[in-house]
Amino acid sequence: MASETQIGKLALQHIGDRYDITDLTEESVEAEQLNLIFDDTRDWLLRQFPWNFATAYTTPASLTGTVPNNFDYMYTYMTDAVRVLLVVDPLGLDTEIQYEVARNSSDVKVILTDQADAEFRYTKRITDTAQFDSEFTMGLSYALAAKLAMPLTGERQIMGDMQNLSRSVISSAWATNANEGNPEEIPDADWIAARA
Repeated sequence: MASETQIGKLALQHIGDRYDITDLTEESVEAEQLNLIFDDTRDWLLRQFPWNFATAYTTPASLTGTVPNNFDYMYTYMTDAVRVLLVVDPLGLDTEIQYEVARNSSDVKVILTDQADAEFRYTKRITDTAQFDSEFTMGLSYALAAKLAMPLTGERQIMGDMQNLSRSVISSAWATNANEGNPEEIPDADWIAARA
């Protein structure tokens, strides 16, 4: 799998063959620009979709104190989360359990819900590029290229081309991601089965 440096090199290659780096730690304009945007762009892309490779589950500790916004329970927001996706239904049903991400009176980021002992599905901040899906890696390289185009080339046309390519590649990557796996079939309701 590609390293951060290799992803950065790929992003630079997208905007023109005269841009290159040997390492993200080198002292060059290209490396400086990549270092400014790499982490934020990676986290931005992780937040966009529930990527399979970055999906995690956890049951964080319930917090005590006044629970705001008429919810019953308050949980610590996971430090490695970029996005909370849902509260897992403990009965295994396909019902949506309401939750809200907020800050409590101590200015701590929390998750509010009415579910006791809640388990959350969330998108984890994956920093190890070896864990990236190959299509995510390509999408990230184009997203970086779109952000690098203006500072490095000064050409809006290249920036626009990279933005369009970025959207296309990321959309394709997400479609592949969404089609991976066998979703559980939901049985017909009793009244539908009785009509058969």
